[in-house]
Amino acid sequence: MAVGERSEHVRWATPEYELDRRWREVRANMAEHGIDALLIHNHVDSLGGYVKYFSDLSASGGYPLSVIFPAEGPMALVMHGPHGQERDVSGDPSLYGVERVLTTWSFSSASYTAEYDAEQIVRVLREHAGGRIGLVGLAQMPYRLVAHVKEELPDTTFLDAADVVDPVKAIKSPYEREAIARSVALQVAAFEAALEAIEPGRTEWDVSAAAQAVAREGGSEHGPIMVGAGPPGEPVIFKPPRNQTRVLQRGDRLTILVEPAGPDGIYSELGRTIVIGSADEDLLAEHEFAVQAWRHCATAIRPGASARGVAADYNAFLREHGRPEEKRVHCHGQGYDIVERPLVRSDEPMELAEGMLLALHPMYVHRGAVLWVCDNVFVEAGGVSPPLHGVEQKVFEV
Repeated sequence: MAVGERSEHVRWATPEYELDRRWREVRANMAEHGIDALLIHNHVDSLGGYVKYFSDLSASGGYPLSVIFPAEGPMALVMHGPHGQERDVSGDPSLYGVERVLTTWSFSSASYTAEYDAEQIVRVLREHAGGRIGLVGLAQMPYRLVAHVKEELPDTTFLDAADVVDPVKAIKSPYEREAIARSVALQVAAFEAALEAIEPGRTEWDVSAAAQAVAREGGSEHGPIMVGAGPPGEPVIFKPPRNQTRVLQRGDRLTILVEPAGPDGIYSELGRTIVIGSADEDLLAEHEFAVQAWRHCATAIRPGASARGVAADYNAFLREHGRPEEKRVHCHGQGYDIVERPLVRSDEPMELAEGMLLALHPMYVHRGAVLWVCDNVFVEAGGVSPPLHGVEQKVFEV
């Protein structure tokens, strides 16, 4: 089936050559580990990237979506729909590489349905009974789903297959780089809309809504825009929509994070500090140090570098300059997940590699202010690319 035919049924369809590449590279890793099939599961959008990566379908809204990906042959999907049904979809132009869809009427809000998806999954996995099944997205798999599958297939070996998939998923292909460019352009437009919406008398929500409208018009299906505002001397952390209630006042400082996915479903993120009026010298000076911290971390990133080592070096830099250590993840991979491996922090075993997309966003509180710079970079042969969004790393005054 040609890409053009599928694109008549799927908005921003991932090209078939790209899906073929992903499957080929993952299957090579499966062969090395002797894995007969992968069970892949997600049920949320912003951290549901595994099923999107394999099937070009997005998990969302708490509805479970499972993919059975065999070492050879087409995939099967288990998803919401008429209970206990199975249908052949090999001729469906919207489901490339999928042969069967099994459906069930489970809901995470109805606990007695907790094994319904597992029952359908077992119908497919019996073909691999006695073999080795890799679990992908294990941190998101419901306990009763995993327990039921294991109980029904007692002679089968199950293992966490994240390390089979993540090294492939983390390296961005030429197509994925094009998709990232679309995500970045959309976010720059959303950020510019936010700047235009900032004025005394409007609310944080008004600013967020203006940016969100541009993101949706540009093809984004999901992803947050976080805004926080407050007077000088009050540390301003960006807030989720439910808490974006402050009426803006002259002199306010705003912290903004623009994080909606691009039209292809790939995430990037852009964050800046804005002042209504003129920024004072203390804020400008401290922000310049935050930019230095961003650059210090970026300088340590290179192919083969240890994620743990980069995190330790960054915290040493903060301590040396009398700033608080980073206790959250300040740098991480991105793709179909807002946060994906590698996580640049003390517990990540993965090394950095050329072709990874990283979000780099130092943030700390110092002398009554939140300091914050957020940009994406690619890991390149000699280090990192320039910030992808091309937005000046400064305090914006409006």
